[in-house]
Amino acid sequence: MTSTVLDVTVLLLCVSASVVALGASDPGGHGGPTATDVADRLVTETATVAYPDADAPNETRRVHATRAELLALVVARDAATAFDRRAVGVVRDGLGPRTRVDATVAVDEPTRPSDGNGFADDEGVRGSADAMAVRDEAAADPRGAVAVGPEPPRSADVAVAVVRQPIPDRFDGPSDGHRSSAGVVRIVVRRW
Repeated sequence: MTSTVLDVTVLLLCVSASVVALGASDPGGHGGPTATDVADRLVTETATVAYPDADAPNETRRVHATRAELLALVVARDAATAFDRRAVGVVRDGLGPRTRVDATVAVDEPTRPSDGNGFADDEGVRGSADAMAVRDEAAADPRGAVAVGPEPPRSADVAVAVVRQPIPDRFDGPSDGHRSSAGVVRIVVRRW
C-alpha cells in the first residue's frame, strides 16, 4: 500500500514539474508564430489607443484601428505626441518576444513590365534615376520611420514578411486634419 501511495505521489510530482516546465517555456522561436502569422495579426487585429487631448470633450481621444493602420498613422505624422507613444506601445504589446517590426513610408518606383517569370525587361533593371533620387531623399529624412522591438542577434535565423499598408485618409488628432491616402507604408516583420 505504501508503495502505491509513493508511486502515485512521485507520478503527480513529475506531471506537475512537466506542466510547470512547459508553461514557463518561451512561446517564440520554433513553436511560436511565424513572421507571416505576426504580419497577418498586424493587418487584421484591431486595437484602441486612448490618449490625452485637451480639445476633446472628456480630454481623451480614442483611435480604433488595426495595428498596421496605427503604425501607418505614426509613420505618416511629423510629430512625437502622446498618440504616437501609445500607438507604438499597443503595437509592441501585440508582437510577443523575438519580433522586430520596421515601418517606413514606401517610395513607389516606376517598374517595367515583367517578362512573365518575375523579372523586368532590359536585363532586370527596375526604376529610374528619378526614383533613386527620391529614395535617397527619403532615406535622409529621419521622419517616416518607426521601429518596434529589439534587433535580432546577428547569429539568429531570421524569417521576414513584408506588408504594404495604405496611410489612412483621416486622423482626428489635435494638429492634423484630413490627410490624403496617396501614401503607402512598408511594414517589415522579422522573427527569430
